[in-house]
Amino acid sequence: MKKIAVIIFGLLLAQGVRAQTITFTVPEIPGDIEKTEYAKYTQPAMECIEWLKVHSPNDVQRKKVSDFALWWLFGTPDVRIELNAAVANIENRDLLILLLGGWAQYAIQSKDDSQLEGCYAGVNTALNYYVKYKKVLGKDKG
Repeated sequence: MKKIAVIIFGLLLAQGVRAQTITFTVPEIPGDIEKTEYAKYTQPAMECIEWLKVHSPNDVQRKKVSDFALWWLFGTPDVRIELNAAVANIENRDLLILLLGGWAQYAIQSKDDSQLEGCYAGVNTALNYYVKYKKVLGKDKG
């Protein structure tokens, strides 16, 4: 019985390692496009935000993934984010992008443009990431 448990554990472990080694292809930023064209980049942007939520701040692809997410966030007409001074006082780039990304994910997935609910989702996303990586991120002064 122990032998079967060890084999199953080994298979599950191998599957987990294989899943982590799958490479993420960061979409290329197409440059200047019409506002109506951003819709076709919504799914890749959501995938980038999801990727950012689970990868270390030290990951070598992070800047490129962040750049695509920010390009989409600042260009899409489908998400309206209004930051106030209390929320926008985050100095850490990773946390700020996650705040914006979590807000955008909420707006896209729920089709709700509530600024309060979007802000809550964004802060929650950034806070969860901070708790997970606080040793790497350090203390935010914001």
